Amino acid sequence: MEEKKRIFIADDDKAVLDSLKKLLELSGFSVEATGNPKEVLSRIKFFKPDLILLDLLMPQLGGLEICQILNSDKETQGIPIIVISALAGQADIKKAYHLGVVNYITKPYDFQMLLKEINKVISYKEGRPL
Repeated sequence: MEEKKRIFIADDDKAVLDSLKKLLELSGFSVEATGNPKEVLSRIKFFKPDLILLDLLMPQLGGLEICQILNSDKETQGIPIIVISALAGQADIKKAYHLGVVNYITKPYDFQMLLKEINKVISYKEGRPL
């Protein structure tokens, strides 16, 4: 049996975090999540996800800072990051892509569209583009 793909979610909005976690688990993924930005880095290193879903607007340590740290660490720099954010300005989007995110999805979003993007990114990472 194929091992479940692992997704890590970082979002300080508990309602978003809980609903997204449940939907992804029902879709067959193994999911780890936190709303505490100070826990994100250590939990990602422990969980070793195939993909990270990252909110930009979090207290203390923002999503862009987290992207920079993840991409400068040899242990985490190859993990694809999809940003899910309420920030829809071109400057925010450009900055995120400059920091290496693979996609930028604005809230509110359609879960089926997000699921397609997640599957596409994971397939591409494994060398099986859809």
